[in-house]
Amino acid sequence: MARLEAPVVVSANCLLVGHVLYLGENQRWVETLASAYRFDSLEAANAAAGRANDPAQVIGIELVGVSVQGAETVARHYREAIRANGPGEY
Repeated sequence: MARLEAPVVVSANCLLVGHVLYLGENQRWVETLASAYRFDSLEAANAAAGRANDPAQVIGIELVGVSVQGAETVARHYREAIRANGPGEY
């Protein structure tokens, strides 16, 4: 597996409904990659992920590599692009 490099976002799954969530401003979970807080440091992202770990709300917290294209944040890996766009309509 390739080594993860910044920038990254923190991603998880909603425990109650299974939706993909991203850590946004003020340690709040948001539903879109565009609203996710982008970390330029892996250490800061890991620390934020540890603080946001709420087993009653989310599972599977991980860091996701992203890139910036214009003003848009996009996932670098196709798996995360699929998760960000959803495999279908909810």
